[in-house]
Amino acid sequence: MSAQSPGRPGPEVVEVALASEHRPGGGEDELRAGLAERPRRIPHRYGYDTVGSRLFEEISRLPAYYPPRAERTLLRDHGDEMARLSGAAELVDLGAGSAEKSEILLAAMDARGLLGAYTGIDVSLQPMRDAARRLGARWPTARVTLVHGDFATALPWLRDRGTGRLMAMLGSTFGCLTPPERSAFLRALRASCGPRDHVLLCADLFQPVDTVRRAYTAGCAGERPVRRLFALNTLAHLNREYGADFDPAFFAPDVVYDVTRRQVRGEIRSTRRQRVTLPRIGTVLDFAEDETFFHDVLHKFELSELVRELESFGFRCRGHWVEEEFQYAALLLR
Repeated sequence: MSAQSPGRPGPEVVEVALASEHRPGGGEDELRAGLAERPRRIPHRYGYDTVGSRLFEEISRLPAYYPPRAERTLLRDHGDEMARLSGAAELVDLGAGSAEKSEILLAAMDARGLLGAYTGIDVSLQPMRDAARRLGARWPTARVTLVHGDFATALPWLRDRGTGRLMAMLGSTFGCLTPPERSAFLRALRASCGPRDHVLLCADLFQPVDTVRRAYTAGCAGERPVRRLFALNTLAHLNREYGADFDPAFFAPDVVYDVTRRQVRGEIRSTRRQRVTLPRIGTVLDFAEDETFFHDVLHKFELSELVRELESFGFRCRGHWVEEEFQYAALLLR
């Protein structure tokens, strides 16, 4: 673990690096387990290196991709109530990215005279650094901390490091976790929360099929196929970080909406029989022609189902808001 400040004028920004070796298996057991499943699965977070984070920002700006727009509407319309109910002086941004939507919450907290600190947590550091410059310029007296790590390392680190915080998981990150990953996350989140902390969690609800298909197939083709680039960058990330030898020319991304399971799946198909090695984790993968594996799975919730799941881990819902046009929800938990 290390702390440092980027060289820039203005308020100090503290960076904390949580190395993956602090988790069992150095974070590699998770990857091995996903690749051993059938169908194979690359855990969601491996798509969000610096390149992947930038590509996802492009996806977020596509006109048909409604979740960011719906979430901004919720935060603008109800951010003041969220700030009032939580009474939080610090925003802890779980999966911070560029923090553009988080800035709406920070403004609501500031308007109530509450804002004292911002802590961003993400596996990709550069987007947080860019956000820190912007936030520091707007709120020069707020303490800014950037935590470079995943939830498995960051949540234990957060324990006993503050009180009266608002732990916010914006975007669709919660829905991208598998049921076992959601359980592990909620247990760790509950353990990291103090008695005065609140949690703000956003999730995509079940909505018309055509709306979903338009949203999640946008960017799959055309001059700038950002969804295809995002999917293939996941393979490039494994090549860089784990010495893998995926050849993107022989893999074809696609997006499938499984209505029965209420899942949007980012799939990658092997276009021929081939062997891929990941020497740094001692893994060899033999793909059949047309075999598909997942790099992104988004679960769409019924609101009552989501509340029951959260309450089963000891959280109490203090309020919820739903954006009516696209059925996007935000829940405030204690």
